[in-house]
Amino acid sequence: MIKEEDIQNIRRQADIADIISHYIDVQKNGRNYKAVCPFHDDHDPSLSISREKQIYKCFVCGSGGNIFTFVQKYENVSFAEAVYRVAEWIGYPLERQAFEKKEVVDPFVKERRVLDEYTNFLTYELASIEGQRAHSYLLSRQFSKELIDRFQIGYAPEKEASMHFFKAKKFEAEALEKAGLVNEGRVIFSERITIPIHDQNGKITGYTARRLSDEDDRPKYINTANTPLYNKSRLIFNYHRVKSIARKSGYAILCEGAMDVLGLEKAEIHEGLACLGTAMSDEQLNMLEKLRVPIRVWYDQDQAGKKATYHFGKLAMAHGIPFTIVKNEKGKDPDEIFCQYGQEEVRRSVESTIPYVEFLFSYLPDVYNLSNYEEKKQFANEIKDVVLTLSDPIEQRMFFEQLKSITGFDFLPMLTQPATSKRKDRQTKKQTCYIPLLTDGRKKAESYALFSMLHSKQASKRFKEEIGFFKEEKYRSLSLYIYEYYRTKDVMDENELLLLLEDEQLQNELVSLMEIDDSLYSEEAFEDCLWKIKECAISEQIELLNHEISLLLDPLKKVEFAMKKKRLIEARNEIRHRKEG
Repeated sequence: MIKEEDIQNIRRQADIADIISHYIDVQKNGRNYKAVCPFHDDHDPSLSISREKQIYKCFVCGSGGNIFTFVQKYENVSFAEAVYRVAEWIGYPLERQAFEKKEVVDPFVKERRVLDEYTNFLTYELASIEGQRAHSYLLSRQFSKELIDRFQIGYAPEKEASMHFFKAKKFEAEALEKAGLVNEGRVIFSERITIPIHDQNGKITGYTARRLSDEDDRPKYINTANTPLYNKSRLIFNYHRVKSIARKSGYAILCEGAMDVLGLEKAEIHEGLACLGTAMSDEQLNMLEKLRVPIRVWYDQDQAGKKATYHFGKLAMAHGIPFTIVKNEKGKDPDEIFCQYGQEEVRRSVESTIPYVEFLFSYLPDVYNLSNYEEKKQFANEIKDVVLTLSDPIEQRMFFEQLKSITGFDFLPMLTQPATSKRKDRQTKKQTCYIPLLTDGRKKAESYALFSMLHSKQASKRFKEEIGFFKEEKYRSLSLYIYEYYRTKDVMDENELLLLLEDEQLQNELVSLMEIDDSLYSEEAFEDCLWKIKECAISEQIELLNHEISLLLDPLKKVEFAMKKKRLIEARNEIRHRKEG
């Protein structure tokens, strides 16, 4: 485990602007630095880097932290690994074994060895006389030797040859079963071109395999069945390579199958991913979200492919994943386009994309019967909901006009009445929520109180004694760390506190407070905040009583509750009087 002393020394010696500049372009901006945020789809520099406070903060996505959290998030590594990498950058003498965790025993080490050695066997077979037919097929499809080697493409020979290999290697029957290579003593892959499927860390988990001839009556493609290592819903083909490439290029391309990705690779396009024909799972969506780049969707142009595009769009919108649809005018997959039209046509297709709503205008008329009023209404509502998510008012107007010309429904007034809509939303929420949401006044007061606690142990003590807790959950959680910090120390080191936080939301909240100018802290302002919070707390109790009184039928109970309300109003008036005095 890494020593606390080493962590603090590295933090003090490292310069956050210098370290971040190793990963992204950083520009001087007054006293601070700015950069395009790598953690969301950013075009204008929204990431602010403070050398003075040694923190970064994105004012669009809210991501923030210190140098360790940046490296940890950017490289998707553990905190300890991030510390080690920063230490390497600054030349700090830190022994890796000093903090590496005890090695965890992999329960599937036998299965991984089987898959690794079998992959080597398959690539050897492709280059052998037995694999000549498969090799000729790949050459006819314009696969280069470099591409074959890089993706470890191989050939599964007749079943007897594979079984002979397994016996020669003395692989255990159970390991072969768990690796998905054998089922009830029968070899799974035979006389097929094989492409390994890797997990996020680049370890082989299974294969997708294609038959050599269309005259073969077997399925065109087969994949490894679900095993302890191979779970389709948790895998995306080529993800382990694309996760670093996409950050540099700024996008990724989602295809249906591995051959589509390899078709892109032939055209020197390295951003291709494939979900291997499975329905998109939450795990796969989370993986795409972690890329933090827009997705270009290139599914097949048949009805099944369009349906898959439609469903992906709905899921991606729910997950907040930015995406567009490849406008595939040729109606073919990337491999077919490359073989028939060449590299430039594949590149043109990748660059030619349309927004999801434009795709819906062409797809949904085949789903809904627009001559039926109810179905036409469903069609209009579905497109309307997507149009309202667009940030460009010109595009919103254009698509609403198009929708009106098709259906006769006019949604244009919605663009000119945002205030009314919001007011109705607030009224609806008030009717369905007994206890009112936090007022801006209390939330701002709590935020300043938390800011004050970072600057004064006495302020922290007073808040705990006089108020007790924060109503805002994230403030409440952060305050517990502050109380614990002051239990052993008298002066707050905000960067030290930041290292104690594991929750990303709390890290971002603390960085937001650290961004506030220290000169804004004063005991008088903190005092005002305490009065404001007390006043708001009583006002909320009064509102709750008002609601309860409105539901009462018993006149005696109404009198009892009215007396409680009177006492609360008197207490609130006293607070206001003392505050003004």
